[in-house]
Amino acid sequence: MKYFIVDAFAERAYTGNPAAICLASDALDDAQMQLIAAEFNLSETAFLQPLDDEGVYWGLRWFTPSNEVNLCGHATLAAAHALWQHCDIDADYLRFDTRSGELQVRREAGQMAMRFPRIETSVVEGLWAKDLGGCRAAANAGEDLLIELADEAAVRDYQPDLAKIALLPSRGLIVTAPGEGDCDFVSRFFAPQFGIDEDPVTGSAHCALADYWSKKLAKTAFSARQVSRRGGELGVVLDGDVVILSGRAVSVMAGELL
Repeated sequence: MKYFIVDAFAERAYTGNPAAICLASDALDDAQMQLIAAEFNLSETAFLQPLDDEGVYWGLRWFTPSNEVNLCGHATLAAAHALWQHCDIDADYLRFDTRSGELQVRREAGQMAMRFPRIETSVVEGLWAKDLGGCRAAANAGEDLLIELADEAAVRDYQPDLAKIALLPSRGLIVTAPGEGDCDFVSRFFAPQFGIDEDPVTGSAHCALADYWSKKLAKTAFSARQVSRRGGELGVVLDGDVVILSGRAVSVMAGELL
């Protein structure tokens, strides 16, 4: 089985968020996919299986080292990149059948644009947020929880208490603040519950961040930056109930699972 390691939301290798993309010619059971994801030990391993003869429609599933997840942005971007870069597919769009319904990715002006479902956010008063340090506001964000800090520097310098975060009733914690310069907002993402202390760039979190910041900034198009150690850049557009996430990706490795 062929695989590729792709850095997503990256302009150059060894930045952005790495994902393993496996082209599964034969069906794998859940236990096999989970073992392979644990072997790669990246934040996400994606499994692709063709669903048509044209190479446009694919089954797509995502696994962390410890769990299957319902939605993953960077591994979807990486999967589309791998198909276009390495599998001789001419179509300008790809369709993926996933646990979150059908997702589409298009090639546009040298980037890839993904259409993902908008995740509604609602501001809450929670004691959990006060225990996490520096919180100005807190919100429910679908499967995740979100806290807003004072500024970009506070997000960059944030020291997560992973033990407390692991006890939250959520997939993970989004930490965000207004950005500086040409960046509308910044974020970081922590999911120790799923074996990911910090995710380098989290596309799915921006489905909620788009909703959250559209309410605060009264706009629908954003330049976003995830300020993890590796870092990543995303274009984010809110279009009704859809969030369009755009970015680039770089292949860094290819091989075969024995």
